[in-house]
Amino acid sequence: MTDGFPSLPERAADARRASAAAAAFGGGVVAAGLGLGALAVTVLFLWISAPFPDSGLDGALRIAADLWLLAHGASLLRTDTLSGLPAPIGVTPLLLTVLPGWLVYRAAAHAVAPPEGEGEGDAGDGSPGRVEPRVAADAAGWLVAGYLLVGVGAVLYTSYGQVRSDPLSAVLHLPVVAVLAAGAGAWSGCGRPAVALPRAVRRWLDELSLPRWLTLPEGGLPAALRAAAASTAVLVGGGAVLGGASLVWHERLVGHSFAQLSAPLSGRCAVLLVALALVPNMAVWGASYALGPGFAVGAGSVVAPAGLGTGVGAGAGSGVSGSDVLPNFPLLAALPAHGATPLSWAVLVLPVLAGLCAAWLVGGAAAAGSWRPARTALVASLAALGCGASTGLLAGWSAGPMGSAVLADFGPRWWAAGGAALGWTLVVGVAGAVGVRWWHVRVPVPAEPVSWGERWGKVRGVFRWRWRWSRSVPESVAEVPEMPPMPVVPPLVPPVE
Repeated sequence: MTDGFPSLPERAADARRASAAAAAFGGGVVAAGLGLGALAVTVLFLWISAPFPDSGLDGALRIAADLWLLAHGASLLRTDTLSGLPAPIGVTPLLLTVLPGWLVYRAAAHAVAPPEGEGEGDAGDGSPGRVEPRVAADAAGWLVAGYLLVGVGAVLYTSYGQVRSDPLSAVLHLPVVAVLAAGAGAWSGCGRPAVALPRAVRRWLDELSLPRWLTLPEGGLPAALRAAAASTAVLVGGGAVLGGASLVWHERLVGHSFAQLSAPLSGRCAVLLVALALVPNMAVWGASYALGPGFAVGAGSVVAPAGLGTGVGAGAGSGVSGSDVLPNFPLLAALPAHGATPLSWAVLVLPVLAGLCAAWLVGGAAAAGSWRPARTALVASLAALGCGASTGLLAGWSAGPMGSAVLADFGPRWWAAGGAALGWTLVVGVAGAVGVRWWHVRVPVPAEPVSWGERWGKVRGVFRWRWRWSRSVPESVAEVPEMPPMPVVPPLVPPVE
């Protein structure tokens, strides 16, 4: 009668799985709640300190939920427009995206990490072992489910008001951020194991029979990923430096714009917080400017080193078009107001530095792994592809509309920025990686170590030999003594008669 019932160990395992699923689901709810709470505290502080608040407590909380959805890339709709048509708000502050991403990452890493003394591969010394991929995937899935449940509530709560959320945009963006952050956290909680290709993909590659020079060498994929991450960091960091230098150069215009936006202290604090949240966007836009394609500051406008802007309010050869209709904001006041100059063309050194960084990393890995030049070029090309993809993703995530009509286009085009990053890194990185590899693997001629005493002794010996030779050589040919005639030696064998 008891054969049909699960055994005690099976029931204990089911209870542990159910408890882990509930904990992961609760972790997702807590991560979403913490993100909403942090933004709500900031908005409520500004609302309380404002001398003339425009809305009540419900409106302030709705603004906090709108900002939380905007941090995930979801678009908002502003209904209080002069035309009566809703105007979209789609520029995502990248600094706000860090908050929910980091919370989901930490929650997933904590949900996947096994307790002490448990887990696959435990050594029995109390240190946690590794977790099976299936268990980690289940925990990450339950965490994402709890996070999205709170997201659905936030979308419903912000479905009315002057600034409301776009449900379709929230459905497209919110799960992507949650899944990516939870996947990264689960991978980190598992001990960052090596990710292998699926069995079907590996079988297809084996049947494809690619040439040997088209196959990645051992350690090629990690080296390409490191080089792509480093070159992207160089681009974004250089863009941040360019943006900061432009703010310092136009400090008078930036200060005037900041003072005009709001007179009360609470309003200025709000403007400052919004500007700080958009600083990573400024870095990405600066990187796109240095790559060449530039970025848009309104429909039909562009800011680029070549001064290609054509649109309303642009002068001949101006690098910024449509500046007369731009909103009054400190970061927009720092845009360059002139066309192509030697200083603007000097920013093209930034993508060259990014390509050299990728070349240095790939070339060093090629020398350590004894790769052939063809495989070195293949890994460098893969790194350039990764740099282009990541740059295009950042450019697309940081761009969007700020309204309708002229304000419907702000930021770089993802395909232009990504393609330019791919081209620069491919041209500089591949040639540089092969050159760095040759520099590391060349066979130098070993030089014998010679002390200074030995060198001085050789120099003295050369001069002494020259002095003795000059004393022994006569000054003229007349002084050379004549050589005595050679005696005639009779033959040893007499001639035959």
